[in-house]
Amino acid sequence: MAKYFTIQENKPFPNSTLTVIYYPEIIADKLNREDTSQKVLSFFEQNGYTNGWVGSIYTYHHFHSNTHEVLACISGDAEVQLGGPNAEIYSFKAGDVVLLPAGVAHKLITASKDFQIVGAYPDGKEPDMQRGDLEHYSEIKERIRQVSKPKYDPVKHLEGGVIKNWKE
Repeated sequence: MAKYFTIQENKPFPNSTLTVIYYPEIIADKLNREDTSQKVLSFFEQNGYTNGWVGSIYTYHHFHSNTHEVLACISGDAEVQLGGPNAEIYSFKAGDVVLLPAGVAHKLITASKDFQIVGAYPDGKEPDMQRGDLEHYSEIKERIRQVSKPKYDPVKHLEGGVIKNWKE
């Protein structure tokens, strides 16, 4: 069952009025195989999330102002801060998937040695890299407001949180 978090504005991190959608252990059936990362990338592609990659989360606060981002933990576990400095820290473990709305800051705090994730973007968008810019803050917020709602949820296609909870 999905969980939803609202991440409040925390200048210079705009975050979002859309909820973060967290699916605990939703892809557990795709783990512990030789081709785990490829299975998860294909799963996301079937739901319209492409331009995928395999790696980790940056160890500094950052966000994307031009696209949403889905992350799936395929091994290990980590603590990830969402929302910028002094914001809440969340656990992220193998099998979990999180969809971050455009503007939501995220940073890796700690991770097991085997921590690895798969990431992708709706319609294969190329994400920009934002690290919190007060000088251009209003322009960045406007760019975030213009990011459209994805056609599909990355996990549940037409049944998931994007369809049920995200309003444009």
